[in-house]
Amino acid sequence: MLFDLSSPGRKNVVRVVFGFLALIFAVGFVGFGIGGELGGGGIIDSITGNGSGSTDDAFEQQIEDAEEAIEADPADSDALSDLALFRVQSGTAQLERDEATNAPVGLTEDARAEFEEAIVAWESYVETDQPKVDVATASAVVSAYFFLGDATGAAEAQTLLAESSPSAPNYGSLADLYYRDLEIEKGDRARDQALEEGNKELDKVIEAQLAQVRKQALAAEKQQEKQGQGTDAAPTGEGTALEDPFGGGIEPVDPGAVPVP
Repeated sequence: MLFDLSSPGRKNVVRVVFGFLALIFAVGFVGFGIGGELGGGGIIDSITGNGSGSTDDAFEQQIEDAEEAIEADPADSDALSDLALFRVQSGTAQLERDEATNAPVGLTEDARAEFEEAIVAWESYVETDQPKVDVATASAVVSAYFFLGDATGAAEAQTLLAESSPSAPNYGSLADLYYRDLEIEKGDRARDQALEEGNKELDKVIEAQLAQVRKQALAAEKQQEKQGQGTDAAPTGEGTALEDPFGGGIEPVDPGAVPVP
């Protein structure tokens, strides 16, 4: 059973599953731009490699241009944002993929290096204290954190995205990330914000999807307490690690159930 935490290491499996499904939910809401006002970016573009560049050569040139701009002005927020975005796209292009479906199935060392560099650029970009972050870059960085197995980092980036582009889908994705990281109270606040931003039709879908995830999170939390493993469970603070973000055999929340408002 998914929430049977009696066997060694099972407590971490719950977080692996939650991290994997979080991206599925985010793709359904944010990646397709449903209510997200992404303006041509989004998780879908960062995962598939569609968007600002489509070949390794293109990424290399774009990365080089951004790095030159940063060298001239380390506080160039546009260049830092571009560098983070292009690094994610370059890393995504280097993921191990299923030959039949082209779906990402593994993290190569080259991809990992690009994602890590993307996050360095992203953190520098955030430090420039922009009133609003670039939503295409933010959504790409959410996927980078996911592929690196950092649920907390993904939630932090999604928070900035939602604050910069308030919408029911963006806050719904944030709530989902929090629930899947067993941050119930934070998830509740993000869920309430999602419902405030939505409309009747979309609210019904968001509420139903989040209710399911919240129920699972509460069950997982209860199982941890029952097994007396709360003290040695994986921490939910900075740098939370999900062991295998490509975990297979998991039935995902159906992103196709989300209607376009």
